[in-house]
Amino acid sequence: MNGGNAMLNTIHRQVVVVGAGAAGLTAAISAARNGAETLLIEYQGYLGGISSTLAWIGFHDQDYRQVVKGLPYEFIQRMWAAGQASPFELDIKCSSIISINNHYWKILAMQMVQEAGVQLMLHTQVVETLREGDRITGVIVEHKSGRQKITADVVIDCTGDGDVAARGGVAWEKGRTADGLVQAPTLVFRLGGLDRSEFIEGCKDPEINYREWIHPYPDLWEKTMKRIDQMQVIITGGFAGLMEKARLAGDYDVPQTRLVGVKTHQPDQFLVVSTRVLGLDPTSVESMTDAYTRLYQQVPDLMRFFKNWMPGGKETYLMEIAPMMGVRESRRIMGDYVLSANDIVNGREFDDVIALGGYHIDIHRPSGTWVDSKNVQTYDIPYRCLIAGDVEGLMMAGKCLSATHEGVASTRVIPICMAQGQAVGTAAALAVKAKKSPRDIDIRQLQNTLIDQGAELRQTLGGPDYEAIERIGQLPKDEPPTTGDADQASQTAQAWIK
Repeated sequence: MNGGNAMLNTIHRQVVVVGAGAAGLTAAISAARNGAETLLIEYQGYLGGISSTLAWIGFHDQDYRQVVKGLPYEFIQRMWAAGQASPFELDIKCSSIISINNHYWKILAMQMVQEAGVQLMLHTQVVETLREGDRITGVIVEHKSGRQKITADVVIDCTGDGDVAARGGVAWEKGRTADGLVQAPTLVFRLGGLDRSEFIEGCKDPEINYREWIHPYPDLWEKTMKRIDQMQVIITGGFAGLMEKARLAGDYDVPQTRLVGVKTHQPDQFLVVSTRVLGLDPTSVESMTDAYTRLYQQVPDLMRFFKNWMPGGKETYLMEIAPMMGVRESRRIMGDYVLSANDIVNGREFDDVIALGGYHIDIHRPSGTWVDSKNVQTYDIPYRCLIAGDVEGLMMAGKCLSATHEGVASTRVIPICMAQGQAVGTAAALAVKAKKSPRDIDIRQLQNTLIDQGAELRQTLGGPDYEAIERIGQLPKDEPPTTGDADQASQTAQAWIK
């Protein structure tokens, strides 16, 4: 029998992907489809990570062009074929949103991993990164069978926290430059029993102000009201007045002053994205544990708000709580290039482009409520952002890519993370075949392979969708700043993890 700390036999795989969230899934599938022997390591018992708890935003840009295609779009097409997702709902702020059956998504993710021939290792935690000189050579894991050494030609860090890189001595940063604080996290939960008709009538009331982005612009409000009855998916970011009334009445004590959430394509369901704590350190077990305890305590407050104050919410009931907290920002691994807010806002193009993004810079305030936002132009994500700096054999994708605090606030959404994953998985397979470091592969070969496999690298992007712009409208590029930084709701003791 093996003892508790016994080392099992060492195994070698050409590509090892750590983390099976949105980026890790596409990285592993792409590596395997492109001929590499691939192992996907995940500490949960299911695939998809946070992508299995949310509606998905980020497929389109602010000109309503689809900028993310390839493998992420293939996932959605298969969800549509199974009748398990809404159509794209174009959106004036988030560009587009798609509501999915989150549990079916877990099934599909497992199917597609198996179809690609990816080897899975679930309920497995990486405890050490193997490094020889300037090369990352593998990881040591622990699981039910014991401790095991896994070596690889290429390791891809899709942990979201940059765990592999950090344990391998690779440079990383965390939070905003001034104080190191990261975006506020959220524990998402789903309500059933919403009266859709009453909810939509409430959204039509300008006094309630269900969506702060469009309220200052009468023409945009009118366009939205013309189509809201037919909208299958409705994003909310408002109801501030009702929330303040509930707070004053003692019905609500959450450090979030707007109702952030999604009326899903299921007629009576609402996805609540409004739990919030400040001061999280996502690399500290004590801080993470404290955050979970506080977030669970906020769920009853928000349920009470729905029942007592929300239009159509009187009969709502709790259906499920996400199995994991949504951490919007953690370690960012420093790579060969650091993607900045300037790059994103100005739509910078790069010779080594491997994916596009068009989602606005969306910062859930690290020390306040609501969000800071900047509209963007379609931008390129360069390959260099996905190669860990000063080492060989390590790549990354997802919210731990090489970017600034502001940069990752756009690239962190699910489809853009998936597009990054497709790129690094494909690159890793090409590197293995060529017996090269990922840094040294032919970038044109990588780009052509991605294009052949459906990815969008501007080759078919075309011009703005003027029909959609006329029907839905567009926000001005430079919007007035939102309020909510260091306000009373975010300065109470219960708002902060200490």
